[in-house]
Amino acid sequence: MGKIKILSPHTVNQIAAGEVIERPASVVKELIENSLDAGASEIHVDIEGAGKDMIRVKDDGTGMDREELSLAFKKHATSKIYDIDDLEDLTTLGFRGEALPSIASVSRVKTISKKEENLEGTLLEIHGGKEITLESVGAPGGTVIEVRDLFFNTPARRRYLKKDSTELSHISEVVTRYSLINPDVEFRLTHNGNELIFVPKASSTLENIKYIYGKDIARKMIKIKDDGDVLGVIGFTTKPEVTRASRDHIYTFVNGRFVKNGILKDAVVEGYGTLLPKKRYPISVLNLIVDRNEIDVNVHPTKIEIRFERGSEVKQDISDIVSGSLLKHDLVPEPTPQQQETEEKSEVEEDVKENMLTQQSKLGMKEERKVSTSRFKDMKVIGVIKKSYIVVETKDGMALIDQHAAHERINYERLKSEYTDKNFSQELMSPITVEVQPREAALLKANDALLSTLGLNIEPFGRTTFRLTSLPVILGELQPEDVFYSILDQLSEFKGKPLEDRREELICYMACHSSFTAGDDLSITTARYLIDKLGQTENPFTCPHGRPIIVRFEEKEIEKWFKRT
Repeated sequence: MGKIKILSPHTVNQIAAGEVIERPASVVKELIENSLDAGASEIHVDIEGAGKDMIRVKDDGTGMDREELSLAFKKHATSKIYDIDDLEDLTTLGFRGEALPSIASVSRVKTISKKEENLEGTLLEIHGGKEITLESVGAPGGTVIEVRDLFFNTPARRRYLKKDSTELSHISEVVTRYSLINPDVEFRLTHNGNELIFVPKASSTLENIKYIYGKDIARKMIKIKDDGDVLGVIGFTTKPEVTRASRDHIYTFVNGRFVKNGILKDAVVEGYGTLLPKKRYPISVLNLIVDRNEIDVNVHPTKIEIRFERGSEVKQDISDIVSGSLLKHDLVPEPTPQQQETEEKSEVEEDVKENMLTQQSKLGMKEERKVSTSRFKDMKVIGVIKKSYIVVETKDGMALIDQHAAHERINYERLKSEYTDKNFSQELMSPITVEVQPREAALLKANDALLSTLGLNIEPFGRTTFRLTSLPVILGELQPEDVFYSILDQLSEFKGKPLEDRREELICYMACHSSFTAGDDLSITTARYLIDKLGQTENPFTCPHGRPIIVRFEEKEIEKWFKRT
């Protein structure tokens, strides 16, 4: 065992940096929170190289004089506490103990700050934790902190960073969070000189939601407001008709600070009860006003995680508040233009004909035609039970076929074999315009080539607006806007997976969502066609996710059931 010794201050700061500074987005988060605590009304974030090369945060808040600026980068320096009791009364965002010295220990930092009443500002430069320059300079009121070459002196940490699109997505998410909850502050984010986010000062959180998610989403938001003695909630959540495939769009804040807490997200979802489809989630921006004695904010160095003293009671309270707010509103869905067009068409056509056309389209049939040889050509369809399982008679007995799994296998193999075909994609008669978050815009641009090969042509139409101009033919019966947002949620789950893995998962997704589901009413003719197509696939026995498609019952086994042997 080696001799015990005291670590150098520089080493201590680098260890502390590992707790607080995980990636460029961590730096952006800490600096934005400091700017907000300084009372800034404008916060501009400029980055280069996805934050790996440079991060600059400029604000017009209360600046620092020479002495304060020098102390700000000293270990355990803060303007927020003076003794241990003050930790319990902390209500501001910026106290991080190790944040500024930790950032400075793993980068080259240049800071210029000036108080409004002072004639001169102060320039401070620190490289790798060592002070290089401290001098007076001319400057406007406020603070500019520039962080260059993050992790330059800890190459192992720098190698751990993900590709630029991933790091940029995390930074965009941080700026999005704080722009949603601070309507009285102007936020701007640029990357390599290109503006990614601009949210001007607004009169309410709803106005900010409109800038981030678009006016159509903002129009379908419901206000949540409840003033309690111990716990209050204020914010907005979408009507049940607007959902996403992941819980990433549920933003929860406690006393103005963004937090990650499973209890809070669960509470929001449970508040909807049966109003939400399975595995679909709302878009929510909720700020909880909680008595500081009810929470522990010192669970994690970055304070992004908190612990509630009475977690189960808080969860129930929030769930009840969300549920009560929803039930006060008219929740009848508003049809989209595409849905209205479909409804008008169905009024003119006969029900039987419409049903037949829908089934043919789902199966990729343009007209009736003779089915080619199938390994299941001898199966005789008896019927469909529970609108889920096709019952067939076989040469040796009988079998049940899962209609969704069967159709999913057919569509999966069709997609795999045809996705490079020029006829694989169909142009939309009316392109769909969609608005996304800045981090989602970065995801779309990073995966543009992948989406194009799969027949999804998505064109930039502004900073965070895109036009969906074509879809794979196989998805023709689905609402284009729903397809777009669902695939966007799928992209966010990839987290740096190789291109082939991403393509495979998207093909599986499209195969699943273009298939019949349990509950779809199949005619005998459609069931027969489905089985014949299944018999032409390479693997007709399991769906792309590995679930069985067919369960057989041999005649001898059936005879045993009825004591005939």
